[in-house]
Amino acid sequence: MRNHTRAGVILATSLLTAAGLAAPASAAGSAAAVRNAGPSCTSLSNGTLCVGILDGGHTVNVVYGKTGGSPVTVKLGYRKGNTKHLSNAYTVKKGDTKTYKFKNQNLGCSTIYGLLAVADQGNFETPGLHNTGC
Repeated sequence: MRNHTRAGVILATSLLTAAGLAAPASAAGSAAAVRNAGPSCTSLSNGTLCVGILDGGHTVNVVYGKTGGSPVTVKLGYRKGNTKHLSNAYTVKKGDTKTYKFKNQNLGCSTIYGLLAVADQGNFETPGLHNTGC
C-alpha cells in the first residue's frame, strides 16, 4: 500500500510539472507564485486527478493522468459550490495525460474542486482548493 501511495505522489508531481502547476524555484518569492494555489490531487484506481489555480486566481487548470485500465470517455472540470464547469468529452487510454485550462474565471474567494466525469462511472473530485488570488 505504501508503494502504491508513493507512486501516486510521484505521478501527481510529474503531472503538475508537465502542466505548469509546479512553480519554478526562481518564482518562489514573486507575486505570481503567491497568488497561485495548489495543487490539490487525488489518487484514483487507474490514475491521478489534480487541480490548480493559476494567473492570480483567474485560470483553473485540471490534469488527469491515466495509469491503467481500459480506455474511458471523460470530461475534465471543476466545481464551485453547486455549479460545475466541464470540458468537452475526450477518450483517454492508459499512459495518456489530459490537461484542460478554464481561463478568465471569476472564482471570487471560493473553494473549488477538480472534477473528472467518467462516462457510465460517475464523477470523481479532488480535495478542495481555496483561491488565494482574492
